[in-house]
Amino acid sequence: MGSAAAYDILRYKISDVVLIDANEQLAKGEALDMMQAAPAIEFDGKILGTSDYTQMEGSELVIVTAGLGRRPDMTRMDLIKTNAGIMQSIVKEVIKYAPDCKLMMVTNPVDVMTYVASQESGFPRCCLFGMGNILDTMRFRTYIAEELNVSREDTNALVIGEHGDSMVPLPEYASISGIPITNFLSNEKIEKIINRTITSGADVIKLKGSTTYAPGAVIATTADAILTGRNRVMSVSTCLNGEYGFSDVSIGVPVVLGKAGVEKIIELELSNESKEKFAKSVAAVKAGISSLKS
Repeated sequence: MGSAAAYDILRYKISDVVLIDANEQLAKGEALDMMQAAPAIEFDGKILGTSDYTQMEGSELVIVTAGLGRRPDMTRMDLIKTNAGIMQSIVKEVIKYAPDCKLMMVTNPVDVMTYVASQESGFPRCCLFGMGNILDTMRFRTYIAEELNVSREDTNALVIGEHGDSMVPLPEYASISGIPITNFLSNEKIEKIINRTITSGADVIKLKGSTTYAPGAVIATTADAILTGRNRVMSVSTCLNGEYGFSDVSIGVPVVLGKAGVEKIIELELSNESKEKFAKSVAAVKAGISSLKS
């Protein structure tokens, strides 16, 4: 996933890239492979592979994808304890060498890892967020477009909550070129699409062992929003401080993402059903956080 994201960042000419991995040979090999593709994608910038954290010095954006990957028989929450330890060690290096960066967490369970990174780093919440619901939203859009046989580009949607089994796709905010999907789809079909969205990551893992291209593309899109200051409206895991009635938790909500990081949290008017599901999603993430504290 990390290499796919790095390649997309290069391919879209968003930024130079430094790949840092405990396996330096792997990092160097990935960088060399990308460098050899650079003439074809017309990229003339810097591509470096290393195990040396000092090479991140001065970075505007640090993206963390390290950690134990999910197996087909695992939920994202099963990864908590191992990946929390990895996150703590990485965040210490980020504080040391890139204290002014925006820190983007991708490692699962991403909402809990975002909370861990927040506690470990002390970064202001605008400078630290987790990728999760952006990917879920892309999957939701894909399945809506497929069901209606329309362009994915004209399909808009939103997912909030945990990047996991309690995620909350929002049919009340899904549309085709501004036309609500309820004009086209029955409640039964919408529920089928929602369930497919929730299981979509596990579906890919069962078939090929890991998700690669979709998260890589989403990471690059998010990097573009930050580094070019595009002020994209995206659902990311961020630390709530009273928004939606919750605090002391990192969870996916829509934000304005730009040069300053999370520039604004957008509070939506949710249906009663979505409010109830979101509260359950918050409870699931808080349970994960509590398991670490205990």
